[in-house]
Amino acid sequence: MSESEVKLLNSPYGEVSYESFRKLKRAFADKSAIIKSLDDNGMTLYPVLLRPRRFGKSTFIQMLKCFYDISYADRYEELFAKTDIYDEHLESHNSYHVLNFDFSRVGTQSSTVMYNSFFSAVAFGIDNFKRRYPDFIFNYDNLDKSDSVTLFNNFVSAYASYSDKGRLYVMIDEYDNFANQILSRDFNLFQTITSDGSFLKDFYAAIKAAAADAGCIAKTFITGVSSVSLDSLTSGFNIALNVTSDECFNEYAGLTETELKKLIPELVDIKSIGVTADEVISRMKPVYDGYCFSRLAKSTLYNSSMCLYYLNRMQKEQEFLAPEKYLDPASDHDGSKLQQLFNIAEDGLADNIIDTYLSGDSFYLEKLAENINLNKSEKYSEVQLLSMLYYLGYLTIDPVLSNSDGLMLKIPNLFMSKLFAQCTVDLRLKPNSIFREQKLDISALLNASDDLSSFACSCTEFLSSIFTNQVLLHMSEMALNLVLHAKLNSMSGVVVELQKSLRVIGKGEKYADLVITINKGKKSECTYLIELKYAAKKDATEAKIESLKNEATEQAQTYKTALEFKGKLVKAYAMVFAGSECVYCG
Repeated sequence: MSESEVKLLNSPYGEVSYESFRKLKRAFADKSAIIKSLDDNGMTLYPVLLRPRRFGKSTFIQMLKCFYDISYADRYEELFAKTDIYDEHLESHNSYHVLNFDFSRVGTQSSTVMYNSFFSAVAFGIDNFKRRYPDFIFNYDNLDKSDSVTLFNNFVSAYASYSDKGRLYVMIDEYDNFANQILSRDFNLFQTITSDGSFLKDFYAAIKAAAADAGCIAKTFITGVSSVSLDSLTSGFNIALNVTSDECFNEYAGLTETELKKLIPELVDIKSIGVTADEVISRMKPVYDGYCFSRLAKSTLYNSSMCLYYLNRMQKEQEFLAPEKYLDPASDHDGSKLQQLFNIAEDGLADNIIDTYLSGDSFYLEKLAENINLNKSEKYSEVQLLSMLYYLGYLTIDPVLSNSDGLMLKIPNLFMSKLFAQCTVDLRLKPNSIFREQKLDISALLNASDDLSSFACSCTEFLSSIFTNQVLLHMSEMALNLVLHAKLNSMSGVVVELQKSLRVIGKGEKYADLVITINKGKKSECTYLIELKYAAKKDATEAKIESLKNEATEQAQTYKTALEFKGKLVKAYAMVFAGSECVYCG
């Protein structure tokens, strides 16, 4: 069945212009019901909503612009018919003059570039306002092109003369984008732009002053990623309120499973590929799902950009692809970004985070840090670091374990877990001479032998050195997988995959601990599928070892039947460790 016959919609991947979605027949998730919460009498007039990158914040703010702005009144039917908000008949629709700024436009190559491009970003928003309201007269040609505060103040004065109804709605998207980039490269410059008397605080103070004037700003809406620059915003604009963790906004960005189930058949000819939407969701869930932004939330969220990128590739390749191999390159998530956070943390905190990750435990936090001020302290405290990991999407709220006394944070999905793994390897293993110099005997693997006893013995020697010398402090099944994968990955002659996604008929999606391939792509290609089990020395009774052996053997034999291995030579093994000693390999 062709694309035209199934009437697929165009993908919204990479697009943020809400007003073009229907005109260009793009699929989209209807988030308009959130507007009711923004219009609620009990809601602050100046909300700040934070979410990780590539979650759909910009599209949401463009939808708000279309809903609230007077200039879109004649397009209300076109843009909102059949949406959740349409039948609410809210009086607020198309009743404000919207001024929107996008600070992702701000350059960070130098302080001069930053000041000038911040001015340009403010000017761009004003020029857009002037195009929508051609009878609004305002000229800023003679202004200093680095003085954004004066530019905004002069605009406010002109607007007060233009409209005496106080209906200006200021929307700021990516308020912290440029500040976060500067923080990762130039800590001194970051402190300068976020300190008392900085242009940022003066800019937000100007917004507060205009909000205090009943004849000017009526409401604001601000989005961003983290609270690391929020102190600068709230110091100047101290009437803004961070509502990031309010239950009513949990689903404002990202995709729910219900939304995803609707989008999949609109974007992918699943019938021609031979799968159902439920099967696609089942495969995507472990990799992209798991985000929760309120302890009271009733559902988790998928990273929307990751999902759209994957579905786009799936439709183009007409194949049921493995999601973990198709990670949105624009997401800007990698192990180095995680390491940058750890580098700004107080001594020992990175080690504590890594040890908690390796033990499989959750992270406790009494309360999120809502205003992180690195001018008062040059290093993240534990609360600040965990909060940053949450804001950036590396950790998320566990609603089951969290309560009014505190939050329990967890790694949301397999994608983020692998970033922690990469960071652990880069920080703990690669710099260590013992890890680098100790060898694994992979001769049996390279010879496609059935007898892996030499490999098992070398694993025992290698792991004993790692843990005896405290390269890693705590042994666990996760640590076992990670260390062996990292070492094998550093050796030539083998291609090794950690937690490889496998489709097993009748069993669904499964994840193999280690998949080691020799002679990749050649006629002599051979794959070793290894399931690892671990017991602490004190718990390693004969009965326990036998139980782990049987469990690992059953898993390995089941995974061997996966569709990914059809027509391939696959040898399945179970390896059981008591502490660092391999006590069974077969």
